[in-house]
Amino acid sequence: MSRISKSQTHDDRGVVALEVVLVMPILLMLIIGTVVLGNFLNLKTQTSGLARDGARSAAISRPLPADTVVVGAACANPSDPTKFVTVQATKTVSLRSIAFLPTVLPDKITESVTMRCGG
Repeated sequence: MSRISKSQTHDDRGVVALEVVLVMPILLMLIIGTVVLGNFLNLKTQTSGLARDGARSAAISRPLPADTVVVGAACANPSDPTKFVTVQATKTVSLRSIAFLPTVLPDKITESVTMRCGG
């Protein structure tokens, strides 16, 4: 039977606390970065879809969705397949309140889509 004296026991509570303090900021930055990037890509996808919807509407002479503008001339005759219409959609990025993001993310996302008149 062996006896362990107090000088041979180790208390790892301080080491674990130090590891948590060192790892937690990196882990939080990864989590926040993943959420911000996901939201940014979601906005970019929405803007692209909005531009496609606008181009489709402009190609068949229908009213455009909100936040879209026709670049150049609209389709005067929707049955003329030799003409094209370009629509631009813009959305504002709403993730600018986080301190380190203003230098990384743009203020607005803009997408352009060109479609043949008549669809």
